[in-house]
Amino acid sequence: MSTQKIEIYSYRWIVLLLYFFANVVSNMLWTNFAPVTTHAMKFYNVDEFSIIFISLMFLIVYVPVTFLAAWIIDKYDFKIGAGIGVLLNGIFGFLRCIAGNNYFLALSFSVGIAVAQPFLLNTITKLSANWFPETERTTATGISVIATAIGVALAMILTPILVLNFDFRFMLLIYGLLALVSSLLFLIFAKNKPPIPPSANIDADKVFVFQGFKLLFSNRNFLILVVIFFLAMGIFNMITTYIELIVIPRGYNSIFAGILGMLIIIGGIVGTILISVLSDKLNQRKNIMIISLIIATFSLLIFSFSFNSLLLMISSFFFGFGLMGATPIALEYSVDATKPVPEASSNGILMMTGSIGGIVLIISLENVKISGDYFPGLIIQTIFLLICVVLVLFSEEIKARND
Repeated sequence: MSTQKIEIYSYRWIVLLLYFFANVVSNMLWTNFAPVTTHAMKFYNVDEFSIIFISLMFLIVYVPVTFLAAWIIDKYDFKIGAGIGVLLNGIFGFLRCIAGNNYFLALSFSVGIAVAQPFLLNTITKLSANWFPETERTTATGISVIATAIGVALAMILTPILVLNFDFRFMLLIYGLLALVSSLLFLIFAKNKPPIPPSANIDADKVFVFQGFKLLFSNRNFLILVVIFFLAMGIFNMITTYIELIVIPRGYNSIFAGILGMLIIIGGIVGTILISVLSDKLNQRKNIMIISLIIATFSLLIFSFSFNSLLLMISSFFFGFGLMGATPIALEYSVDATKPVPEASSNGILMMTGSIGGIVLIISLENVKISGDYFPGLIIQTIFLLICVVLVLFSEEIKARND
């Protein structure tokens, strides 16, 4: 049998950059109302829940759309799947800026933006598989994952600046234009895959999406990941959503809450990059995932008990470092653990499960507190993270390559 020819193209970084930019903008569109909720209430003349509901809608929409997205990505590959996502982002992101102060139009166009997210997020590992060799795949996936964090962070920083220095309409216009630009750049310059694959380890016999779903839910390693994503992403969403309500009973204000939220995001970005590169260099998934989750668990435990500002800041940073750092490793692990199931199927189910976990924990832990302090809810979530660590111990070590 002849050895399959492989070639690594430098254009892979251009495709990754275009995809990264589109994901950053997608997440800015998702969270841009969060830091200016009171301004949004006045602009649309609605109550607080109506504004929160726009952000929550993204998690709700993700669940049913992920199956359609997975089918399209598996059938038509990366460029078509992600292209649908960026096209919807560009159209509805711009339409939302011209909707004026009509809340129901803004909500409808936000649903369109939400439909785009599964097409983008479910192609993370597909991009890595199409363009990157095994020695770089976790790193490429990690870079794609941190687009979410950077998008959220930029929205938190830029939105108040734009609203306070200009007005709400101007902020919507800027984000609408960003959506159009990111969409056009991706559709024009991104390519589906290189002429020659970057790896000999590309499966030509992948199963189709619906058969793939059956194989996924009979795979013990994948089922372990499903539980971990449900708990871990649910905890991340709950902590970041309620961060202000968590620290105010401890004597801090909303400004300090914002600092902690930013530290979680910054820690996540640093952790994602460092841990992804380490995983690729060492060709280790399981052990590094365990270490990452232990860091997150220990950090949340300190956060739960602490009233000291320095400890709260340090623990916030390392909570994001460990929890977000484990995400690209888990996604790439799922690809290798479930072959020949297509990447978009395993990727999509895990991201969908994380969205469901976010909805469940945000709602169920809302009132788990004592005298206004969320300490009991934080301890419960710390226990959930410890369960995640134990579950990884029962999974197999599956390496990306044979060293």
